[in-house]
Amino acid sequence: MRRPLLLMAGCALIAGCGGGQHRVTASTTTTVTTTANPTAQLERAVRSALQENAKVSDYVLEHNAIPPWAQRSTAGPALAGMRGSAAQRRTGHITVRVLSSEVEIQSISIDPSYATATANVTERSSVLPSRNGHVLGKAVTGNEHARFELHRTDNGTTFVVWKVAPA
Repeated sequence: MRRPLLLMAGCALIAGCGGGQHRVTASTTTTVTTTANPTAQLERAVRSALQENAKVSDYVLEHNAIPPWAQRSTAGPALAGMRGSAAQRRTGHITVRVLSSEVEIQSISIDPSYATATANVTERSSVLPSRNGHVLGKAVTGNEHARFELHRTDNGTTFVVWKVAPA
C-alpha cells in the first residue's frame, strides 16, 4: 500500500513543478490482494451448523422423526439423542408444537487443529405439548443453555453438531 502512495505523490510533485509547460499524466494500478481469514470462515460454518441444527431440533419435536436433511448439520451422539427422544415421544403419543424458537450463540471456540469447535448457546423457546392430539395445559416457555461440540466434516468447509450438553 505504501509504494503506490509514494508513486502517486512523486507523480503529483512532477506534475506540479515545471510551470505548466509539460503535462504529465500518471496512471497507476493498485492491486488489492485479500486473503480470507480461515478462522472467520470456520466461525461462519459453526454458526451455520448451529442454526441448521436448531431447525432440525424443532422439526424433530413437531414430527417425532428425523428429517432426511438432518445429517447436513447433526451427527454422532447428538443425532442419536434426537432419535431416542423422538422414539420416546412417539411411544407416549406426545407431540410438541414449537410456537417460537430463538437461538443466541454466546461464544465460539475453534480448536487450533481446526478439526473441532465448541459453542455456548442459549435457546429461548415456547412450545405446546399434546398427547393424542389433546393439548396438555399451557404453552411452556424456557431458556436452555447448552454447550455444543462440533466436528469438521470430510470436505473441510462445514461443521456438524456432534454432542450437546447442558451448560
